[in-house]
Amino acid sequence: MNMKIPHYNANKTDLTLIDLAFLEDLGIPPRDVTSELLFHDESHHSTAKIISKNTTPIIIAGLQFIPHIFSKMSIEWHSDYEDGMTINTSDALLHLKGPSKNLLMCERIVLNFLQRLCAIATTTHTFVQKIQHTTTKILDTRKTIPGWRHLEKYAVACGGGVNHRFGLYDALMIKDTHSDFLGGIEKTLQKLPENILDHYPVILEVQNLEALQIALSYTHKISRVLLDNMSVDLIQTCVDLCQSKISTEASGNVHIDNVKDIAETGVDFISIGKITHSAISVDLSMKCEFIP
Repeated sequence: MNMKIPHYNANKTDLTLIDLAFLEDLGIPPRDVTSELLFHDESHHSTAKIISKNTTPIIIAGLQFIPHIFSKMSIEWHSDYEDGMTINTSDALLHLKGPSKNLLMCERIVLNFLQRLCAIATTTHTFVQKIQHTTTKILDTRKTIPGWRHLEKYAVACGGGVNHRFGLYDALMIKDTHSDFLGGIEKTLQKLPENILDHYPVILEVQNLEALQIALSYTHKISRVLLDNMSVDLIQTCVDLCQSKISTEASGNVHIDNVKDIAETGVDFISIGKITHSAISVDLSMKCEFIP
């Protein structure tokens, strides 16, 4: 895999996650009682590698993030890889050098972040590969671990996916719950200002053809229709009706066995919650080398 990955910029939440990870692992004051007993000499340095023990290739995510961890522990590092690249079984993702005690103190913290982020990138890539013959894009959702959203969405991008809205603040998404409270889709759309698209993208969830027909009368207020929990046949009908009129997104009950069929309808986007909430951690391990 070789693609251009967006530059990662750590935000305040990401850096806070690092602090919390050290706090829960080392306590107050920070201590690793095992390493303290075994490494009295602060000058004892070692080298180590983080390698893949995964039985299948991994898409890398997190290499632009982990320097923020190592900088707290005076650890030097380098990698022959970049985020978005593929690493195979037994290959070394990272080469590390620093105080032995520090390497051991941050081992699990680094692995926890990398295993999670690489898992999301790898899962996303599996879906992206399945539909690469189409023009459809894979989107993430807000189904992320609290506090991890910025990192998890970055991992999605590393896997070839596209980021959906980041929160409730950067786009309007009108769901069935909104419409139910307001007495239907048409009454809901009537409440939107005529110039709403000058300020926010607007995504409208529709669940049947009747709702879509209403939506198509308000394309001046809607950026995209979200076709929610529809069969492939119904998605196809909706996509055909929306052709050259409005962008389309399929969502709900999407899995690896049906994503190809959905993409081949010509839908513009497919949003998939499981690429974040159900990504299974990849197998990475730190192997240390003795320096006499």
